[in-house]
Amino acid sequence: MIDIRKITETDLSVLADLLEELTQTPTDRDKMRHNFRWMESHADYIVLGAFEQEKLVGSLMGIVCRDLAGDCRPFLVIENVIVSSKCRGKGIGRLLMRAIEKAGRQRNCYYAIFVSSVKRKEAHKFYESIGYRLNEVQGFKKFL
Repeated sequence: MIDIRKITETDLSVLADLLEELTQTPTDRDKMRHNFRWMESHADYIVLGAFEQEKLVGSLMGIVCRDLAGDCRPFLVIENVIVSSKCRGKGIGRLLMRAIEKAGRQRNCYYAIFVSSVKRKEAHKFYESIGYRLNEVQGFKKFL
């Protein structure tokens, strides 16, 4: 059974391992802890984990952003979506995405948006299977 719940500070070590699997770069664990503590005090940041038998096997982060256009409803940015390569194909990513979308709806978000590396073809198939469409917008990203 998979349990989706908020990440706590005690989960950060395993979360760092998962994020390193995603990004292929080391995580500065001290900065991570500092940023996580800050995020915990800001309700617009949502960091969820998927736990299988109390072991963290997946995670994602949502950020509720205020908008100035139209009726000014907020939108949800989704980032750092990862399911351990050992646990893929079990519906964990689907559960995480449903949970973050539910959190967005509860905060009156108009839409959810994210970017995914062009190389992650399997991830793209997954996102399309849960209702996201690549052809609706073109994503741009620039490292600063």
